[in-house]
Amino acid sequence: MKNKLTPAIFLDRDGTINYDRNYLSDVKQLKLYKNIEKPLLKFRDMGFKIVIVTNQSGIARKYFTVTKLKQINSKLIEMLKKLKVKVDGMYYCPHGPNDNCECRKPKIGMALKAAKELKIDLKKSYMIGDSVRDYIFGYNFGGKGILVLTGHGKKQFAKVKDEKQKPLAVVRSLRQTVEVIKNDYKKN
Repeated sequence: MKNKLTPAIFLDRDGTINYDRNYLSDVKQLKLYKNIEKPLLKFRDMGFKIVIVTNQSGIARKYFTVTKLKQINSKLIEMLKKLKVKVDGMYYCPHGPNDNCECRKPKIGMALKAAKELKIDLKKSYMIGDSVRDYIFGYNFGGKGILVLTGHGKKQFAKVKDEKQKPLAVVRSLRQTVEVIKNDYKKN
């Protein structure tokens, strides 16, 4: 008997879940957005898995180490757990923009790995992030993408007009994505 695939909400880390510190390199700098747990718990109630996917070129640039990144990611998961939010998976790309790897968003290496490990239905999944590459990542893996105007989102919004692929929605905060996804998911 095959295990049923489950849709997921893929989330960028910096600027979407927590404040972007421009190469967050110390666990002491980690601060979640206020009430971040509310939309994440609603996604869980809707039947979605929660998966964090983050480009971390600071490693390739030698701004911080993989060890530091893992400490930050562990702390983030711990902070969310205290808010009753279960994170099903967390994936990162340590490469720089010119490394031409398959895991750096908007390429889909992290999504494919998550789909295999967590039995995710990518076509019914969504990506939420504060950059054009985030929402394009969602479309590239076969799902949909939403641009959130937190973090770098306001600057990135100006670039949307130059892209062939437009986001499913542009929202001010993660909280607003709940209704967008609820309405879109009903249609499919």
